[in-house]
Amino acid sequence: MNRNITIIVPVYGDWSSLQLCISSLKKYLPNEHEVLLVNDCGPEADILEEKILASIQGRSNFRYERNDENLGFVGTCNRAVFDLANKNNDVLLLNSDTRVTKDFYKHMQNVLYSSKTIGAVTARSNNATVWSVPMGGKFAHHRALSYIFYTLIKHTLPEMYITPTVHGFCVLIRRHVIDRYGLFDPIYGKGYGEENDFAMRIRSKGWQSAVANRAYVFHYESRSFGNEMKNKQIEKNEKILTKRYPEYRKLVTDYLESVKEPTL
Repeated sequence: MNRNITIIVPVYGDWSSLQLCISSLKKYLPNEHEVLLVNDCGPEADILEEKILASIQGRSNFRYERNDENLGFVGTCNRAVFDLANKNNDVLLLNSDTRVTKDFYKHMQNVLYSSKTIGAVTARSNNATVWSVPMGGKFAHHRALSYIFYTLIKHTLPEMYITPTVHGFCVLIRRHVIDRYGLFDPIYGKGYGEENDFAMRIRSKGWQSAVANRAYVFHYESRSFGNEMKNKQIEKNEKILTKRYPEYRKLVTDYLESVKEPTL
């Protein structure tokens, strides 16, 4: 039986993309599931707070919280999951620079509960590395083209693939798995790689990750970091991940070679 979901949206900046995210959730998410928006005290924290509160006014299943200080993506997700979210609900982590589509959460739930060993599920997207459509990421920055192509091929795809990892832009996780094995390791700082570490950790305990091929979520470019800072963060965190899980890269390569989808 599927459980209710708490969708956690860490917020740092860029109201233009966050506004689209909130609007899409208001349109497609029923009231039995909750949305928790957590302001991580970026440079525009006060402005964002005012706009968020105005946008969710009258929506009983939308909640707003604010960190006392900037915690980064990893810290904000951990605080939201362990201190703020309804502990009876499964958790769906969703980037603020996303836009959901109809029934995305239903398809992700169906995959999550299709097997007792699946612990986490990612959606498809225009811009989500190995879960992009097409898989090579050809349309990562051409969202409309990606979605058109997706609508043409989605019914030729199986409901899911078992994958070696997940993507933190949109990932649904069983609460039981979080309660037992934790969420993100703070060693990953401001972010990048923490979801891969999580997936490998639960994999070592017998849990699988999957991608829901019927769920599609638009993903805009990350706007929280400058390119130089982002590249340094990625380089640092990839070294941590590779040292802990030397098999990780081969698992991803094997996955990519095993999946055959239509290409352009």
